[in-house]
This record gives sequence, C-alpha cells and structure tokens, in this order.
Amino acid sequence: MTLTTTIFTKNRRLLSFGLAVILLCLTIISPGTFRSFVGNITAAVFLSPFSELKNYILELQHVAAENRRLSGLLTDASLQLAALAEAQRENERLRELLGFDPHENFRLVPVKIVSLVQNVYPLAAVINKGYQDSILVDYPVINRFGLVGKIKNVMSDYAVVALLTDPANPVSGRIADSRQIGIVRFSLKQGMYLDNLPADANIQTGDLIITSGLGGIYPSGLSVAVVDSASAKKGDIMKSVWLRPTVNFYEIDELYVLIGKHQ
Repeated sequence: MTLTTTIFTKNRRLLSFGLAVILLCLTIISPGTFRSFVGNITAAVFLSPFSELKNYILELQHVAAENRRLSGLLTDASLQLAALAEAQRENERLRELLGFDPHENFRLVPVKIVSLVQNVYPLAAVINKGYQDSILVDYPVINRFGLVGKIKNVMSDYAVVALLTDPANPVSGRIADSRQIGIVRFSLKQGMYLDNLPADANIQTGDLIITSGLGGIYPSGLSVAVVDSASAKKGDIMKSVWLRPTVNFYEIDELYVLIGKHQ
C-alpha cells in the first residue's frame, strides 16, 4: 500500500495527464449517450476545480468592490464629521473673538468682501456668498467688533450688505447699562448718532450701545457704538447723542452672516 501511494504521489501529474487523455479519447469515440456520460465525468473531474476557482475569484472581486464602496462611505462620513467638528471649533473661536454668543437658533457663516460701494463713507459691501449658502435678505452681518449691517440683496453666489453707514439703514439700539432705547442713525455729514432718546435719559460718554432686539432683524446684545458725547439744553425734549461705531467701516474685511439654524 505504501509503495502504491508513493508511486502515485511521485507520478501524480503524469497519471492525471494520462487519465485526461483516456477520457478525452472515450468522449470522442463513444456513441451519443455514452459520450455525454463520459463528457460529464470529464467536466466533473477536470473542469469543476477551475469553475470553483472562477467562482472564488468572482466572489473575491465582489468583496473587494464592496470593501471599496464601504471604504468610500466611511471616508465621506469621516470628512463630514471632521467638517462638523471644525465648524463647531470655528463657531467657538468666533464667539470668543466676537464676545457674542449667537442665540441657539442662529449660526455664523464667514464671508469675504468682494467690493465696497462708497460715497463719503462706505455704504454697502458685496460679499462672496448668496442664497446657495442659505443667505437671505435682512440677515444680520457682523465682524469681531460688532454689528456691520444687514443683507439687502441676494443672488445665487453673492449678496449686498447695507452697512450701518447707510442713512437708510437705522437700527434700534439700547444703552447697555441703563437699558434705555433709541434709534441709531447715520448722517453722511454728521456721522452716527442716537435718535429719539429723552432728555432725562441716563447716558454718559463711553457708554456702549447694543442692539435692542426690537424689530425682529437683529438679535439683542450686538455691539453697535460707543457714546462720544451726550447733551441736552434746557427745554429740550430729546438728547443729542453722538456715537463712534465699534466697527471701523474703512477696514472691514472678513465678515460673518448670522443665519437661522432652521435654514
């Protein structure tokens, strides 16, 4: 038995080749029914392993393709998570820079100024994002020093910001300490001032003026201006209050649009 096994092992290839030749000859010379039988045996003996190998290769290719697809999905998910984490870090950094924590229904979107429209003062700014970035008319625009203005016109990939230096863009303001309310306006001849403030209002030079939140456009608490001077003559009903904007409108560069999170 051992001798037979040894002989078979040493001559396996030769015996397999001989068997293949015999079966092939039988397939050729056999009558129809027997030829089919012999052909099936030949296929089972010699072709079946190759068929299994083919199926195995096809399965490996399918698994490789599925792995590539899942790897792509995982990469996309990782990139999205990284982008969300970066956006969160950016918002936290911006809150620290701006000294302003947006209401929970707002988020900050950074934009760049493309051009400025100027007369005596800058009146409007064209920014590099529009309604494709969820920016809509009347959205507030700020920088790290305070309120800059609001969105006036929107196109697909750019928008126009009406600055606080536009006389047609008044803002409801509040004295940060006394909480009294007036209207922040801008005159091309006289600069920024606080209108509609009673003569007996408690206001002093250096007081901070912030947005009141009235009107529904600007959230409350945004820095607008600092009081330069405040005076009222005897018999005056309203005080004359001149302001210095917290934003230098000649040096604005990167801005941020406050966008409702539901958008």
